[in-house]
Amino acid sequence: MEWERSAQNEKAAWLWLASALGCAASNAGEVLREFPDVWELVRASRCEDLSAFFTKTQLAALHESQPEDYIARLDDCKRHKVGVVTWADEEYPALLRTISSPPPVLYYRGDPGIANRCFTFAIVGTRRPSAYGVEATAAIAKELAHAGAALVSGLATGLDSESHKAALREGAPTIACIAFGHDLCYPAQNRKLKELIETSGLVLSEYPPGTPALRNHFLERNRLIAGLSRGICVAEARVRSGTMNTVSAALAAGRDVFSVPGSIFSPLSEGTNRLLKEGAIPALSGADILEWYHMEPKQEKPRAKKADGTRVSADAESMRGALSASQPQRLEELCAKTKLPPHRAMAALTELELAGVSVQLAGRRFQLKM
Repeated sequence: MEWERSAQNEKAAWLWLASALGCAASNAGEVLREFPDVWELVRASRCEDLSAFFTKTQLAALHESQPEDYIARLDDCKRHKVGVVTWADEEYPALLRTISSPPPVLYYRGDPGIANRCFTFAIVGTRRPSAYGVEATAAIAKELAHAGAALVSGLATGLDSESHKAALREGAPTIACIAFGHDLCYPAQNRKLKELIETSGLVLSEYPPGTPALRNHFLERNRLIAGLSRGICVAEARVRSGTMNTVSAALAAGRDVFSVPGSIFSPLSEGTNRLLKEGAIPALSGADILEWYHMEPKQEKPRAKKADGTRVSADAESMRGALSASQPQRLEELCAKTKLPPHRAMAALTELELAGVSVQLAGRRFQLKM
């Protein structure tokens, strides 16, 4: 008996296919283009030889489970307030369709229409930047966000976070690609930032709720950052790094690669300077990137969050009282002063930074804005 065709059952069938393929499968694009109608694949899996399209492991996974087995996962997503967009949906990001290993399913929180509605551009870089890297990223991201670009990054500490924060400060959309389930957050200190992006932007994952942050997931995730974007800018990175893995994914997808030049004496600029040597487009400002795409900066600034009159949480108010405008302080010192555990202290500091009250300096030091 044929399984009843309904919107819910169709989504379950896409989950069944995604699970059988596995994340970042090299044959995913070929399969999805051959079977754009998942119902046709369900039928073919029962009576045809599909070994020309699937590996032995993938075929075994298709045959050992049924689409209806994934109704429970849809229910779990609903409990966690996580949406599901599939290859068949209009809201599936158009740019992701062009990469060699597109995910059949994306789990999201926020506005899934942003990826197709906006000009998308990625800014990525090291998790432990210098003051120069932070300043360069914030300046370039601010100009792009001000011009209406949706900034794409990976919600990691360091320059990824700086990119997202710049977009939020400008009232512009931003897209965070995560390497774990939506019910989790890694790093934990970015939980508040993740919640803010879910409210005014988009958080995407190809992993269902409950999936932990494993090392290989981040490498798989990097192709989504590159694939979702028209181009990518590297602000600061070592030669051997996850950032350079994202650059490789961008080049494989035919995306434009921009690089911020840095000191020849800084290990953190080795990657960016090498990219320039190999032909990356120099990015000395956001204007350089906008000019490449024939985009004009908007004269009227988008809605921005203001420091004056902004109501912040009790934790943030306590942290504000502990900060100094003249003496940068480390997280441990601020935790001791406020009696807040590290994860709540970081959430409070993020809240103050987005409100324009404080600033994070190199070495995870914080101070009030002068």
